[in-house]
Amino acid sequence: MRLLVKERAIVRLLKTIGYSEYPTRELLQRLGAYGYGHKLLLKAQRNGLVQRKAVKNKVYNKLTGDGKKLVKLAKEIGV
Repeated sequence: MRLLVKERAIVRLLKTIGYSEYPTRELLQRLGAYGYGHKLLLKAQRNGLVQRKAVKNKVYNKLTGDGKKLVKLAKEIGV
């Protein structure tokens, strides 16, 4: 809950990922923030909200169970 208030940018990142799986570059293009967006992505991974896996030369990002719960909660309260 504290993350919803303090880190609204992470919530925006998680909503951008949604229930899909995106390569990092495509995700950051959709988000519109390269440097800051990548730092947010790594922070979300450290918090257990995003799972990242490398396939060949791309890193794919998808939400974990906690990330999906946070997105659902954010939609319910209107963040």
